[in-house]
This record gives sequence, structure tokens and C-alpha cells, in this order.
Amino acid sequence: MGYDWRHYFSLGQRTYGTSYYPPWIILVAYMGWPVLVGLTLSGLALALYQRRSTPIAAVSACLTFPVFWVLFLGQVDGVALFGLTGLPWLIPLATIKPQVSYLACLANKRYFLALIVWLAISIAIWGLWPLDILGIAKFSAWQQPHDIHLWPWSLPVVLAMLWLSRGDVDMLMLAGTFAMPYLHPYHYLLVVPALARMGQGAAALTGAISWLPVLSNWYGDRCWYLAHLFPLILWGSLFIKRWHFAGSWRAIVGLSPYMPRSLPG
Repeated sequence: MGYDWRHYFSLGQRTYGTSYYPPWIILVAYMGWPVLVGLTLSGLALALYQRRSTPIAAVSACLTFPVFWVLFLGQVDGVALFGLTGLPWLIPLATIKPQVSYLACLANKRYFLALIVWLAISIAIWGLWPLDILGIAKFSAWQQPHDIHLWPWSLPVVLAMLWLSRGDVDMLMLAGTFAMPYLHPYHYLLVVPALARMGQGAAALTGAISWLPVLSNWYGDRCWYLAHLFPLILWGSLFIKRWHFAGSWRAIVGLSPYMPRSLPG
């Protein structure tokens, strides 16, 4: 329990296990284990509240595989999720892990401006740290069975998904999951709150689908790739709702002033 917390984040220093995180990751050590867990659960609760979740959708979200895995590992994805609930003011927390949270900043100008300002401040303090992120290729080379990235083959499809997702925080992050060069199913924690925007039955079913990678224990490592069904179904559901609300293909491709729902803040 809490393996990544005990061996990496609690040390308060950059190690080989955290070299592809932003430099301010060392500050997580001052939170302590209870605060890390508290921020994870608080971030999930706030994100569900912001999306006006029904009780069934909220329970379904809390019982998904990514939530349990993040808590079990002691990972910091929950800190990023908490930061996303307070954009643009909590941009340092939202960007504490180089995953799909950065794409949320493309939802509107305020978020994007906050990202640019924070990147400028962080580079002034810690130097050209984004170049260090290139070291992520070393970790991808480990070929861990639950590293299910589709990079770079998925890039053409992802670009189309991002175009169709513009203005919507959840859809942008869901599309971005397919373009990550290093991806584990627990990284989906950031998009779990999108379940609140589905119907109650669909949310419960999609939450159950998030557990399909567990089949790898019996049917082999290829079952880890079943995890992609979770963000794919979520993105598809939100896209269909956008299509239905917009009423025409012209609204989807940006030829009308329709703007999808985004987070408050």
C-alpha cells in the first residue's frame, strides 16, 4: 500500500522514478500521506459536484478501477485532479504531473493564459525543466505490461478528437489519453468525473467497464488494453450529447457559435 508514495514522493527529491515529473513534485513530500489521500478524494468529490453528479453516477465514479489504483499506489494524480477543480488559480497543482491535465488548459483562454504564466514562472525558478520530460522515453522502454500507450500510431485520430473536443475540459483530456507516450490505467483518474455527465445506467456500466483490465490476471497481458474502452466510451458519450445539443454537423466543426459546457471558474 502506497508503494510510489513511500519509494518516490515521500523522499522530497528528484529520483529516477520522478525525473519525468515537474520540479515542484518534491513539494508533495510536505503534504504527508493523509493529505495526499485527502486531496485525491476531495478532488474527486469536487469534480463530481461541479458536474452536478447524480448519487448513482457519483458512487459509480468512486468505485472505478483508476480511483482504487491511485489510492493503492499513493500516486499524485489526485493532486492534479484537485487542481483542475480550481482552475485557473490552482494551475501549479493541476500541472504537477505531465499527463492529460495540461490539455484541460486548452478549454478556454483563461486556463491557457494561466498555463503560460505558470510555465514562465517555473522555468525562471527551475530552468528549462520541460526538456527533462523527454526522459520519459526511458521509462516507456521498460515495456511494463500495464503501459498501454498507443503513441505515436494514434496521433492522427487524436488530432481529430481534439478538434471535435475543443472548449470541453473533459473531452479534451479524454482525447489526450490516447496520445500519451507513457500511460497506465490509473492515469484515467482525471477523466473519471466525466461519468457524472452520463446517464445513471450508462455511468454505472462504464464504471464497471473500467475494471476490465483486471482480466489480465487470468487471460494475459493483452487484457490491459481493454482499459482504452473506458475513455473511449466516455468521449463517445459526450460527443453524442454535443452532437444532439448542437443539432447539426456545422456546429460540431466550428461553423456556429455553439460552445460546449466547461468547468466553472
